[in-house]
Amino acid sequence: MSKKPTLDASALPPLVPDSLKRVISEPAVPSSAAEDKVIDISEGPLAFRKAHVTMNNPPQVSPEVRATIEENVRTVYNPFISSMLSQSSDKYENLSHAQRIENFLHTPAARSGRRSVQTLSASELTPLNAEKKAKLEALAASSKETTLGQAFFSLLKAFVGTGILFLPQGFKSGGIIFAPFLLSVVAILTLFAMFRLLACRELVGGSYSHIGQVAFGIWGSRMVQISIILMQFGFCCSYIIFVAQNMSEVLAYFGANMSVGALILLQTLVYIPMSWIRYISYFSISNLIADAFILYGVAYILGSSFTTFATTGVQSVQYFNPNDYSVFIGTAVFTFEGIGLVIPTQASLSKDRQEHFKPLLVWTVLGLLVFYSFFAATNYLAIGESVEPLVLSSLPRNGWTLSVQCGWSMAQLLSYPLFLFPAVKIIEDMLELPRRSSGQKIQKNVVRAVIVVVTIMIAYFGQKHLDLFVSIVGAFCCVPLSFVYPPLFYLKIVPNTTLLSKVLDYAVILIGVATFTFVTWTNIQKWQAPGAV
Repeated sequence: MSKKPTLDASALPPLVPDSLKRVISEPAVPSSAAEDKVIDISEGPLAFRKAHVTMNNPPQVSPEVRATIEENVRTVYNPFISSMLSQSSDKYENLSHAQRIENFLHTPAARSGRRSVQTLSASELTPLNAEKKAKLEALAASSKETTLGQAFFSLLKAFVGTGILFLPQGFKSGGIIFAPFLLSVVAILTLFAMFRLLACRELVGGSYSHIGQVAFGIWGSRMVQISIILMQFGFCCSYIIFVAQNMSEVLAYFGANMSVGALILLQTLVYIPMSWIRYISYFSISNLIADAFILYGVAYILGSSFTTFATTGVQSVQYFNPNDYSVFIGTAVFTFEGIGLVIPTQASLSKDRQEHFKPLLVWTVLGLLVFYSFFAATNYLAIGESVEPLVLSSLPRNGWTLSVQCGWSMAQLLSYPLFLFPAVKIIEDMLELPRRSSGQKIQKNVVRAVIVVVTIMIAYFGQKHLDLFVSIVGAFCCVPLSFVYPPLFYLKIVPNTTLLSKVLDYAVILIGVATFTFVTWTNIQKWQAPGAV
């Protein structure tokens, strides 16, 4: 029987960010740990031996608590730390599972005026103390409270965004018959890739980038990171153009004309200070406000279309558009992109609830497919061939429409830092900027300001071709993450699969590469075509 390896916890790097350090919920415990170092010499020489054992031996955590912590590290903290905060931390990813557990157990408590587990005396952690044991078990299990309903809304927030506003014009590009069919194919491919990614996670754990590193080493991790950066940049740039175009129309309605380009540049003054905010928790309220604006906007757009049906009837539409169908392919991928939050959402569920996550994912995607098709077809049939890339621009010019444009613009304005955050953290990791160092705040702020300026410049360049820009983002930035990497990683991690499984994996990879190449190339050609607006 092999000897169980031992770990020197003191040699492990401090990898857990301050914002995630454990805080012991013990209000009665003093803030200072000095009392633990006092030796009662009245007990004689035995007192020195007891003090030595107390101060040098690790705390005795009950098997139940340790098992819960191990499960949390495997299913929650791995993807949360490396995906939600920085998408990947090379030092953290290179640790073994056992080292991550020991690192978590030996991380000091945050600056809360309370003591960490290490500073509690042996009597406070003895299994005989049922009350203390119950408190520790409750603390360790407290992170597993996400319900399936909450997971459902998390998936909705991951999928539903500005992309839905491009679908009516996308149905014009594809045709009223071809577009729903293509949207269904994209939904099926998205589900297949998500299942492959979840299957990889079940085998190796960790975040998306960690799975890539297990499959192809550091280059696998870097591929995922670079794709995430490009995708988040693409989303941010499309939001910048979206806000500028809508606000330009609102101002024009009141007689204050301002160009889209000028409004794009003005957004720099808003986004740079917002990018300096270090913690996404500060955006929790603004995120709720943004969700409310989006819900209000979708309801109004559908209501406006039904009103148009009642007055003018169904407009003449194309069944298949042979000239612009490639534009809709990228738009469809852009709309269904949400694979980045699949792992964190599943990991936030308890183990028994994770068994129901895949059916929940299937029904969510299928439900969105039906709703997207209904929303796009309804607006295309109501507006006809005059539908604009942003459907809001095709609605009647009145106070209700202006309120939706202002509200949705505000929603995207507030969402910008949330979408920029993952890319910022990856770039800071690549530049090896320290995570928490007050002396480096200026350096970090400069880097973040430069990133914002880059997105502003890209948006300024793409302002006149928003539909093509969104399609290129979908094909060039989203396709690798959504279609190519998951089956590619699965083939590497699980080489001994059935022939049918391998055929499906290679087919999806081939479809992804073909989509990436064909859609990107054709849209660039359209962009450069004479007379393109």
